[in-house]
Amino acid sequence: MRDGTLRWTGTAVPAAVAAGYAWWATGLRPFTGPALVAVLGAGLAAMALGAAALPRRTPPPAAGHAGVWFGLGAALGLWQLASFLQHPRSEHPTLSSLANTLFQSHPTRAFALLAWLAGAAGLARR
Repeated sequence: MRDGTLRWTGTAVPAAVAAGYAWWATGLRPFTGPALVAVLGAGLAAMALGAAALPRRTPPPAAGHAGVWFGLGAALGLWQLASFLQHPRSEHPTLSSLANTLFQSHPTRAFALLAWLAGAAGLARR
């Protein structure tokens, strides 16, 4: 019983700290030095903690998905370029204008930062 409690506490406390930090960091004025340091510093810390604390995984065998990812990235890039060249913007939104609409709310920005930190920690353990 005590082992289960320790395991839950071992993940709940860091998650609560990360959530509080994400809320604080996304409350900073965007595109300023303190906001940049807060986001990049947290990303570096997440990578360091992910590399040190999370168990290493064996990499999956190469399945040849690089072409699929390249094709998806190229399609999104072409869509972005075509949307940028067409006017008015309200009829042809770019990815950045869609993201601006999505990230207007503070809770959404905080959740996105948490997801980014979790991704950084996951990538560091590979």
